Amino acid sequence: MVKSSFIHYSLIFLVLVLFAVPQAQALGTEMFVCTGADGVRTYQNSDGGAGCVPLNLNPITVVPAPRSAAKGGGVSESKSAGSAGRRAAAAYDSRSAADFNAKDDRMKILQEELRIEESKLKSLQDEYKNGQPDRLGSEKNYQKYLDRVSRLEQEIMVTNDNIEILKTELIRLSK
Repeated sequence: MVKSSFIHYSLIFLVLVLFAVPQAQALGTEMFVCTGADGVRTYQNSDGGAGCVPLNLNPITVVPAPRSAAKGGGVSESKSAGSAGRRAAAAYDSRSAADFNAKDDRMKILQEELRIEESKLKSLQDEYKNGQPDRLGSEKNYQKYLDRVSRLEQEIMVTNDNIEILKTELIRLSK
C-alpha cells in the first residue's frame, strides 16, 4: 500500500513538473526522466546516466503583444491607424481566448483530480472509523490489524496533503 501513496505523490509531482517544464524549456534546459533499479521514476534537469531518457515536449512559442495593446489603447491619429489597431486588438483577444481555454482545461483536470482525491479520502475515513476500523478475518494476528490501521492513517494524511496541493494549484490558476 506504500506504492499507492507513492503513486499519488508522483502524480502530483508530475502535474507540477508539467507546469514548470514550459518555463524550463524557455530557458533552454532539458528535462530527463530517470527510472531507478526499484522502478521509481524521477524527473531531473541533467542526464543521470543509465535509465535516463530525455523528456520530449513540444517547444513553447512566445509571441509579443501587439503594439496597440501594449500602449494601453491610445487614440489613433488617422482612420487607417485606427483600423490597424482594431485588427491588432482582435488578434490579441483571440490569443487571450486560447490562453483562457488552456487555463480552463488545466483547471478542469485539477478539479477532476480533486474530486477523485476527496472521494478517496471519504472512503478511507469510512474504513478508518475514527481509529477503530473493523477487524478483518485475515487479521487474526493483532499486529496485522495495527499495521492496517497505521497504513490507513498514512493514506489519509497523504490524501489530505494531495487535496491541499490541488486546492492551492486551483487557487493559483484562478488568479
